[in-house]
Amino acid sequence: MRVFPNGSGLLLGLFLTFAAAWVWPNGALVAESLFSISDIAVVVIFLIQGWNLRAKRISLIWKDYPNLLVIQGFIFWVPLFFVLFLEEINFLPAQWIDGFIFLAILPTTISSCVVYTSIAGGDSDFALGHATLSNLLAVIWVPFVWLIFGIDSEVRIQDQWVSTGRQVFPQIFLLVLFPCFVGWIARKVFSKSGENKFDHYLKKSTFLCILFLAYLALSKSILRSGEVNFFNSLIFLLPYLLVFLVFHLLVSWLGTLIFSSNRSIQVAKFYCMSQKSLAMGLPLAGVLIVGESDLGSRIVCPLILYHFLQLLAGACLISRLKEWITRTC
Repeated sequence: MRVFPNGSGLLLGLFLTFAAAWVWPNGALVAESLFSISDIAVVVIFLIQGWNLRAKRISLIWKDYPNLLVIQGFIFWVPLFFVLFLEEINFLPAQWIDGFIFLAILPTTISSCVVYTSIAGGDSDFALGHATLSNLLAVIWVPFVWLIFGIDSEVRIQDQWVSTGRQVFPQIFLLVLFPCFVGWIARKVFSKSGENKFDHYLKKSTFLCILFLAYLALSKSILRSGEVNFFNSLIFLLPYLLVFLVFHLLVSWLGTLIFSSNRSIQVAKFYCMSQKSLAMGLPLAGVLIVGESDLGSRIVCPLILYHFLQLLAGACLISRLKEWITRTC
């Protein structure tokens, strides 16, 4: 389930996508007027996710259930509690709370998590297993928790629960679960070897689909708010996202010390717990907030900007973690 060629490739791609949305935001309107191209991109992403699923690697991590509970808990629960705490003390701007809640409940990345772990000398198989599991859990976890916490009022709660039964969960099944299952079955049927000559192209296809979804989301946000207001929103968000990033890194490092003494495992745990997935975030946001354009902007801006920050932070820590692993105790 490795989604992108590498972290630097995604970073460059996002920069180019941002530039394209800034220069030609009307391209999103042209694309969406043709057919439901965003839905097609989501289906393609999860078809390839299913194709690359390695069930055996997931089964291995169940044997170490203490670390399983710690890692998945630090991925899903701890960031959410922190955001709810910031909301309680009125630290976060009211109009951006939904975006931070959505960001907090996302799973870890797969590509950059595994790549960074491998470069730093950590256990990349361990990271891949937990990252894959968190992305599978997110398909159910994110919609469920979003209904509980990502709501503006009690009136919306009732409306959201009704619409979920009729719209959101069926879309989750058709756009996410079913394509993922079809992709997994297709690999078992058509690919007898561990690797396939098409895998490289499939990874690039997912990479392009994610960038396309990012382009659509950014372009619509720019068209709706205007270039100046959109840029000001990003600048306004930056200090709040930095607070979230610093907390995320610190608490993830704390989590690495629980139930682990092997440093290669600890590095894998750190990168698993300190990342949030754009690859899962954008497709799930597209399914959950259909028709709510203003909310879509408040979700997409924090998610994309935070992805830039976490890739940079993760890359900067690689050399220090590599030295830490090789250091004689």
